[in-house]
Amino acid sequence: MTDDLSMDAIKLYTNGQSPAVQAVLAGNDLLLTSDWERDFQAVLSAVQDGTISTEALDSAVGRILKWKKAKGLL
Repeated sequence: MTDDLSMDAIKLYTNGQSPAVQAVLAGNDLLLTSDWERDFQAVLSAVQDGTISTEALDSAVGRILKWKKAKGLL
C-alpha cells in the first residue's frame, strides 16, 4: 500500500513518470491518491500499452481479495 501518490515529494523520485504506474511496477497492490482520475488513467494506459501486464494486475487483485477475505471484509 502506498502513501498519497499526489504528494510533491513522491514526484521527485519518479523521473517524470507517473507515480501510480511506478508504484504498480514496484509491486504495490493498493494505491492511495487524492487525484484518482489522473492516476487511474495513467495505470489504465500503462496496462493498455503493455507497461503493466494484465497478469500482474490480476495477481494484485487476487492478493487484495485474499486479504479482504482474511479480514472478514468479503
